[in-house]
Amino acid sequence: MNPKTTAILFAIAAALAAFVYFYEIKGEQARVEAKAAEKRLFPDVEQTEITSISLRVSDAPEIRLERRDGHWRIVAPIDFAADTFAADGIASAITQLMSESVIEDPQPLDAYGFRTEGAEVRFAVGELEKTLRIGSATPVGSNSYALVGGDDRVYTVASYQFSPFKKSAEEFRDRRVLDFDSAAVQRAAISWPGAEVVVERSDEGWQMVEPVQALADADAVDSLLMSLSLLRASGFVDDPISEEEAGFVPPQFAVELELARKAGDPDAAIARFAVGGVDESGSQRFVRGATASLYLISQESLDGFPRRVVEYRDRQLAKFAAEEARRIELGFHTASGETVAVSVRLEDGGWVSNADPVRSEKLVDLVDALSDLRAHDIIAEEFGPTELQAMGLDPARVVLQVYGEGDSAERLAEIQLGVVFGDGITARIAGRETIFLIAKALAEAIPADLDDYRERFVAQPESAIDE
Repeated sequence: MNPKTTAILFAIAAALAAFVYFYEIKGEQARVEAKAAEKRLFPDVEQTEITSISLRVSDAPEIRLERRDGHWRIVAPIDFAADTFAADGIASAITQLMSESVIEDPQPLDAYGFRTEGAEVRFAVGELEKTLRIGSATPVGSNSYALVGGDDRVYTVASYQFSPFKKSAEEFRDRRVLDFDSAAVQRAAISWPGAEVVVERSDEGWQMVEPVQALADADAVDSLLMSLSLLRASGFVDDPISEEEAGFVPPQFAVELELARKAGDPDAAIARFAVGGVDESGSQRFVRGATASLYLISQESLDGFPRRVVEYRDRQLAKFAAEEARRIELGFHTASGETVAVSVRLEDGGWVSNADPVRSEKLVDLVDALSDLRAHDIIAEEFGPTELQAMGLDPARVVLQVYGEGDSAERLAEIQLGVVFGDGITARIAGRETIFLIAKALAEAIPADLDDYRERFVAQPESAIDE
């Protein structure tokens, strides 16, 4: 074929493809959008331009929402922070209303239920106020009648589009008890009957300053802050009620948060939260938050708040990636005064010992237990020699040291174990005088003494197993 002819055919094909794309595909999309815009009841209104919304449904009190400094607020029938999603949702619903049909020459308005039922929506866009009236359902189809202020025509609109306008004032209320940024919290005072904990944020993380100066459990503090930020009310109490009646003398649980100062603010913001007594149902508690009204919160939502000082203390005894462990040094001090050292190393076939063969699966369980070992209680900040001996920690009955790769590898963990005490086993870690208690359940994975190690961790001869 002639090259010139080929070029002409290629140009025609390209032009045809461009026509199909821009007119048929892109053009069709534009035509659909233009047609949809023609059906919008308020085509010149954008959601972000709406500054106030008033709703009147039947004989219920009028609900009025106002946008102030970017935040929605209920100003009638009660003054209260509005739920952002609910308020934005109704503003969006206004802008998205689309008609199914238009009655150009309507009958008297009574025929469409505008005077006897339905609702009225008034909203402001800057200084301009617009009105929407919702009438009765159409005789046929799932539509309702609508009337736009300043327009004599009557529209039919799919009834589901009016659902957002049929909320009660309570449904628009912000159910958050506290509105704060967890990352901005610098200090938290947490109290319950008989005890108080104060923690402060530092460059090294959360520190406990009351009732003792010690490392705080960052996970516990962060978890509490997260729970508070997510707490939502199931109801409200707006009528006056005494502190005694509501059970706030004293509060069952209280938190005071000091937030970082914002630029230009001379003082730090304070957020307060308090849990009172139960309501008449017995399943919800009165809660005081950022407003004069009381919140009702389900008992289950509040049960998880820690109410022991030790739960806010750092109780991490060891923390490392289990796959990094390559060598474990075990030291045992027997009642007769004998000291026995055992070294086990991870090789291709599993864990092997420098002494008796070991059950590799038991060493795997031991590493898993030690990799994230936390005490469940603290016995004392420190003990003297006599108390340490009584607790089996001077000398320690068991010393466990975990190392990474190589003979000179960094030590990943060192835990000293003592005797069974109460509901746990006494323990210490290198560099700290604090006496911890680890759960007895961990005894399934950690050797309690030399005899226990030999019985459960050392591989038994087949003859002994058969017997």
